[in-house]
Amino acid sequence: MKCAPAPAPAPKPLPGPKALKRFVREKLFGLCEKLDSVSMTIQTRYLHETLAERRSEKTLALPVQQMDQDLLGMHIRWQGHHVEKAVRYKREPGSRRGETARNMLRTGLEEWHRRGYPKRDFIVWAEENLADFEKWAETNDPQVHPEKELPLYDRQSPVWEVLTNRVSTRFWHPIPVEDEKIALILKAATYAPTSCNRQTWKLYVRKNQNLDKNSMISGVSNPTLLVKAPVAVYITIDNRLYPEIWAPAEDAGILGLQLSLAATALGLAGCLMYGAENFPQEDFRKEFDVPPYRFMYLTYLFGYAAERTLTHKRAHPDDISVII
Repeated sequence: MKCAPAPAPAPKPLPGPKALKRFVREKLFGLCEKLDSVSMTIQTRYLHETLAERRSEKTLALPVQQMDQDLLGMHIRWQGHHVEKAVRYKREPGSRRGETARNMLRTGLEEWHRRGYPKRDFIVWAEENLADFEKWAETNDPQVHPEKELPLYDRQSPVWEVLTNRVSTRFWHPIPVEDEKIALILKAATYAPTSCNRQTWKLYVRKNQNLDKNSMISGVSNPTLLVKAPVAVYITIDNRLYPEIWAPAEDAGILGLQLSLAATALGLAGCLMYGAENFPQEDFRKEFDVPPYRFMYLTYLFGYAAERTLTHKRAHPDDISVII
């Protein structure tokens, strides 16, 4: 008896318009991710310059005569910052370290005065930094101002005084910060606002175990500060629930300021240090067992101040506000 042939399998239905659209979207997103990765690899590995760095360098190359008032003020504060950092090293005789920043700062100040702009506090601060540079070039000694001139506060300090006297400090006494104060600072951090109340921070806190030895290391470069700071707080953000591009960085920055103000109120001082794309994220994740979805945006380094930075470097409210 002859068997009947098996029926041919029914053809698979073609995907509907919605399914096809989802498929194409996923493929395009995958392509975008690859292009982003390829672009960053080309910039960092082959061009040795990112688009952001290129934009900054082009702006910096502008003659000061072509800068508007906002950019000129920013230029003066930025170059003043580099001069301020340079003179905190012991200068090697004949060294030209910091001279480029000094010259650019001087040119910017001359242009500011030529235009007849107001002599703001940050202009006085910049001129004081130039004076420090001249002393540094003459003596070769680090120009570190005594910490005794730095106001000290406690938990009862008026909020306004803390707000207006917070400073960035890069030299600390080799004194451990009490665990009670660290705990209070971390508690204050939890009161920082976040976008949509997500509170996705995770703080990795490292206390310096070789404080006597490391505090003697010279210099104020980022790697040096990380080694010698009495306490380092690495501010990471869980990026998984952020549809926005910049919100995670904003949340990290707000929390960093909260840490800085809390430390000031407890008689301490520190320095907020940018991380993000310049930071060895993978090495950090391995060392502290950090999951891959966490990104380190910012570090706060603090302790008992061993210097006073010149504090009159703030823009005037009239320069940064537009009343509508």
